[in-house]
Amino acid sequence: MTEAKWANEGYMPTMEEHLQVSYINIAYKCVLIVGFAAMGDVITHETFKWALNDPPLVNACCRLCQTMDDNVNHESAQDRKHVASGIKCYMNEFGVSEEQTNELFKERVEDAWKELNGKFITCKDVKLPTTMRVINFARSMEFLYKNKDHYTNVGDELINHTMYLLVDAVIT
Repeated sequence: MTEAKWANEGYMPTMEEHLQVSYINIAYKCVLIVGFAAMGDVITHETFKWALNDPPLVNACCRLCQTMDDNVNHESAQDRKHVASGIKCYMNEFGVSEEQTNELFKERVEDAWKELNGKFITCKDVKLPTTMRVINFARSMEFLYKNKDHYTNVGDELINHTMYLLVDAVIT
């Protein structure tokens, strides 16, 4: 609701405000947790309790996904009546160019990967299949958001990759 209010009022949040609100509103955590349900008996009630209590590994994964999302969606977010993207918030708050901000956000993606890998190595709260699901979720987002938003703008690259992974692998 906060993002909708900001958009309607034309409010430009600070970077900190944007991060706090966008982290709450993003669906990455929900999709990740729903993905646990497909893992069968490997996942227990304790796993869901762990995931819902904001563990560092899940938080790091969501921060990474949000940063990648900001990188590829900031222009399209500005074309719609939508709250300012993280990139626009940063540019406004710190008075830097879009080019400089894009470079900074690319560095933030690299830093977020380092953070995620560090949390993965030290996570002892759940079993390896659970932590690997988190890592693999981040990897899938990396593919979807690497150079453009393949999720929103499905093209041949995503279709061919999906066919290769899911259809061709089953047929052969």
